[in-house]
Amino acid sequence: MNPIVAQILTIAGVLLGSAATFVVTTLTERTRWRRAQVARWDDKRLQAYTEYANAVKQMVRLCRRIAETKNLLHTGRPIDIDTGFDELADAETERALKWETVLLLGASETVVAARTWHEQVWRLEHILQEDNPDESEFVEAYKKAMRLRNEFYAHARADLNVTGGELSELTWSSLLPPAKSQG
Repeated sequence: MNPIVAQILTIAGVLLGSAATFVVTTLTERTRWRRAQVARWDDKRLQAYTEYANAVKQMVRLCRRIAETKNLLHTGRPIDIDTGFDELADAETERALKWETVLLLGASETVVAARTWHEQVWRLEHILQEDNPDESEFVEAYKKAMRLRNEFYAHARADLNVTGGELSELTWSSLLPPAKSQG
């Protein structure tokens, strides 16, 4: 073989090998970077969903306590009505702050589920603000709020690729009046 052809083939082989190494390294680094970005945003979404859920749950807890005071539920602890509504207003402010992060980072289905849930909690508050709220109306609205909570969690879990199956069905035994002891 001609020595010049041999040198050209050698140089071509080195250049081809270098180009292949460059392409593979670039693709590998790009894939690694994308995975890191996905993990980073998953962590941020998890935090946003968790903080938002805790804020809405605080509103629900306060609604339950006010409902207990108004004899609409037979669970939890009663609370001074004025204090309860003041704390509920503060909890709503906190929820609104957390909501902005969910809007920014959340998947569209999760955002819709979150909005539906907190609007139902607003319905609970509206019922509680009535002069003579209806017990059955409140209990049904409360049950709906808890079903919507589960829907929010299902969407959030799907968005975060959380495995482990579906959430268990809610039971409503805690909403029943306590059994009277026979004495």
